[in-house]
Amino acid sequence: MQLIDNVENKCIQDLINLSLEEDLLPNGDLSAFLLDDSLAKAKIIAKEDGLMACSFIVEQILVCGLQFFIDKRYFDIEVTNLESLKIDVKQFFKDSNEFKTGDILFEITAPAALLLALERTILNFLQRLCGVATTTMQLLNNFKDTETKLLDTRKTAPGMRFLEKQAFKAAGATNHRLNLSDMVMIKENHIALSRFENIIEAIAATHQKIKEEKLEDHKGNKVKIEVEINKDNKKLLEIIFKQALVDIVMLDNFSVAEIKDLIQEITSLKEKYSEAQNIKIEASGGIDIDNISDYAKLGLDYISSAYVSKNSKNIDLSMLVKTQVEALS
Repeated sequence: MQLIDNVENKCIQDLINLSLEEDLLPNGDLSAFLLDDSLAKAKIIAKEDGLMACSFIVEQILVCGLQFFIDKRYFDIEVTNLESLKIDVKQFFKDSNEFKTGDILFEITAPAALLLALERTILNFLQRLCGVATTTMQLLNNFKDTETKLLDTRKTAPGMRFLEKQAFKAAGATNHRLNLSDMVMIKENHIALSRFENIIEAIAATHQKIKEEKLEDHKGNKVKIEVEINKDNKKLLEIIFKQALVDIVMLDNFSVAEIKDLIQEITSLKEKYSEAQNIKIEASGGIDIDNISDYAKLGLDYISSAYVSKNSKNIDLSMLVKTQVEALS
């Protein structure tokens, strides 16, 4: 299993523990008294086609769940050796692999009480994350033959940011900023409410802050600056490119025809100001599965879209549980 670590690990473990508390507090699984302390085997089966993502979450939930059971004394047996409570997970599809209806995705061996108690938690996570990956793949399929990269957004389910972004990446798309501390994005409201006289002063002050505080993103790279350009502030383009002030320019809520004209203007500005050659161009706003291919044909570096967040549905999966004896017979 590829383990997760650092801040991401803590966020995901906290989320899993919250989900366990949500489903088990205060008395645990009240039907567990019907079970003995034997091991059981389970299969997770696809009931529709999809794309695998965040496969590690299955084992992660089982490990967290086992510790949760021990801490809360939800096992009837006296636990003195954690290794006696065996957990084994076999997966048959790696992240980014497509699966079909009827495919067995995982085989799990674990204490029967644990398996039944965690069944819904495991499926809830896996169904959602495979759904995000599958919808992302469908969106990407609409512009396979271009150099434009698809970016995600921060419009994720609360608490699910790390996982949904991993699922998005598993489909072949590109992660944008993780959170507000990962990149400086200067939007319309920042410009309107800025304490600085103009955008030039604001961006200059931002550069100074990044330099003085040696700010880095979650990957350890120098924090980048992105500025939003909309129909009301298009005049800023000349200033921004002249002084090569930012890393990314986001063209927000423009039609395909409007962006086509802006691309011509930006190309001229890059030719005019050599220091601006490395500024990347992103389009955002109103881009969905029906029009994304038209935007991608314009030669943009990036397209960001909330389509995946708004349209992903859970992939239908089921868990079939048997006793170990039944599974081996």
